[in-house]
Amino acid sequence: MEMNSVVEPVAKKQNPTKLALVDAAERSILKNGYKAMSFRDLAEEVGIKSASVHYHFPTKGDLVAQVMRRYREDFAERLTLPKKKRSAAQKALNKFIDGFKAQVVDQDNMSICTILMAEKSLLEEEAKAEVAAFYDLKLEWLSTVVSYMSQEWITSEDAHSYASQILASLHGASVLVKATGNPELFEHAVAPWRDLSNRF
Repeated sequence: MEMNSVVEPVAKKQNPTKLALVDAAERSILKNGYKAMSFRDLAEEVGIKSASVHYHFPTKGDLVAQVMRRYREDFAERLTLPKKKRSAAQKALNKFIDGFKAQVVDQDNMSICTILMAEKSLLEEEAKAEVAAFYDLKLEWLSTVVSYMSQEWITSEDAHSYASQILASLHGASVLVKATGNPELFEHAVAPWRDLSNRF
């Protein structure tokens, strides 16, 4: 399964103003959410006229889609597949879990995807598609890693089912920690996945 199959590369050499707008938009979403983000505020931050924002990104949906596309591609570059061995696959999964914990739980942050999903009803279709593509990327990687753990043949449907459960556990655990203020609950929730390879 090729991990790059869901990634459509964005040109590395971008217009500096366009890149600055994407940076500003990402910061705005993380700070205040999607609804509060305005082209006027972005233009002021970047130092251009509001009409110039529309030149680079005709709609808010176009801009947010670009933010998520870059986010997905950056994530994909860091997401490498392990060797097709049980131990290597388990190590890779644990590293994935640790990375999620470090970014979301330990820093008491909400990911940009979580923020956007909270306002999904307001998103344009192109932005929704990019968010979905990001989760598809993670599910595809997790499915492949799970399949490497199985000593016997495992169906793609079963691997995907495990991947869905793992991802749901991570996100659910992060919400539980945020709600209770008890960071230990994260490890309680994800413990079954720490030794998944031993269950096959």
